[in-house]
Amino acid sequence: MKQPIQPQVVAPITLALYNLEPNVAVLNFDRLKFKYCQSSESSMSEEQWDMAELEYRRYLSLKCFYPDVSLVPSKAVDELWHAHILDTQAYARDCQQVFGYFLHHFPYFGIHGKEDYNKLVTAFGETIALYEQHFGPYPKAWKQEAARCEDHACHAPSACACRSPGACK
Repeated sequence: MKQPIQPQVVAPITLALYNLEPNVAVLNFDRLKFKYCQSSESSMSEEQWDMAELEYRRYLSLKCFYPDVSLVPSKAVDELWHAHILDTQAYARDCQQVFGYFLHHFPYFGIHGKEDYNKLVTAFGETIALYEQHFGPYPKAWKQEAARCEDHACHAPSACACRSPGACK
């Protein structure tokens, strides 16, 4: 069962400024941030992390607000989602706290033919519309950077619809 947070835990400015769902606002990503920004495995700057983390929190908030809508993450959000999932205990605990159930990741959306791809494009458009309704303008840099996992098209559409890295000419 979803466990509500204690209201005094969340700084009111955080919720007001970013319109985050309260349980999402208090998730602790410090260990992930250290791993990806400061450890020998670091792959991004703290500024890049902070921006992506805010967008991941917004994505999770949208999942709370619209649990039955197929939302499509940007590439940066998908990278943080993958990182979060890899800490299986924390991810399972966080999902329980935020959603009351385990939020599964489905990396095959849009790869099963043109009709499936069109559904992906539509879902990405709906994601952007809901994002803008709650958080303001969608980051321009990420509209063309919608999620594509390393070796396959994971989520959102891009200019290349072939779904095979390096195959587009």
